[in-house]
Amino acid sequence: MEKKLPLLFDLDGTLWDAREGIAKAWNEISLRHFGIGGIDAQGVTYLMGMQMNDIVEALSPYRASKEAKESFGKEAFDYENYYLSKEPGKIYPLVEETIKTLKERGYPVFIVSNCQKGYIENFLNIVEPGLFDDYLCFGDTNGPKSLTIKTILEKHGYEKGVYIGDTAGDEKATRDAGCDFVYASYGFGKAIAPDYVIKTFADLLSLFK
Repeated sequence: MEKKLPLLFDLDGTLWDAREGIAKAWNEISLRHFGIGGIDAQGVTYLMGMQMNDIVEALSPYRASKEAKESFGKEAFDYENYYLSKEPGKIYPLVEETIKTLKERGYPVFIVSNCQKGYIENFLNIVEPGLFDDYLCFGDTNGPKSLTIKTILEKHGYEKGVYIGDTAGDEKATRDAGCDFVYASYGFGKAIAPDYVIKTFADLLSLFK
């Protein structure tokens, strides 16, 4: 039987929506460190897909010291993980059912995200155990998403895969990693020239048979 290409999934805006919880967590820590808040779900949307250090820079006051930003970022990401363990995001419709069918069809399925360690686990804790074959994040590689994609592919013996994401950043990382890109148009961002477009998560079943 022909070996099928692995399917690699972005998390935020592709598998679930955790913006409300993220905004609440970041607001608490921002108020504690800088005395300012005002982060809402829409504001979080613009940060999705960015690397962790860039998110910290975007949310820190301009005049804050490097040390203050680092302290804020560490506590914010740690608290975000804790908060989402108590109030996780909302999984998009038919995600679990679709993934199960794709696996039955012989597709390896991975998650690759620009998040910190511990974040993906909050998603995995609310889906069926073993639903995904593996996962990797920025916190593991400390590099761009393209590197994280390449790393998980190499780990499992693949030269190429198909990445499913919802932003132009996802698309660029996919191209840099030499993979095909499926644009989840229901998510948070835009794409430039994706190979495929899905309007719902279950549309993947018509692409990968």
